[in-house]
Amino acid sequence: MEQAINYLISHPVLFVIAIILAVMVLFSSLKRMIRLVVVIAAILVLYAAYLHFTGGDIHAAFVRIEQSVNAVIHFFSGLFTSLLELLKSSKKQ
Repeated sequence: MEQAINYLISHPVLFVIAIILAVMVLFSSLKRMIRLVVVIAAILVLYAAYLHFTGGDIHAAFVRIEQSVNAVIHFFSGLFTSLLELLKSSKKQ
C-alpha cells in the first residue's frame, strides 16, 4: 500500500487522476444514498396516509418503527465494533 501511495505522489498527473476518480465515486455514492433516503421518506409518508385513512394510530406505528430502526442500528454498531476489535487483535499477532 505504501508503494502505491509513494508511486502516486511521485507522479503528479496520476495523483490528480486518482483524486478526480475518488471524488466521482464519492459523489456517486452520496447521490445514491440521498435517493435511497428520499424513497424511504416517500414510503413512510404513504404508510402514514394509509394509517390515517384506515383509522390506525399513526403515532404508535411510528414509535414502533423508530424502536425497530434503533435496534437495527444498535446491532450493526455492535457488529462493526466487534469487527474492528477482531482486526486490531489480528494485527497485533
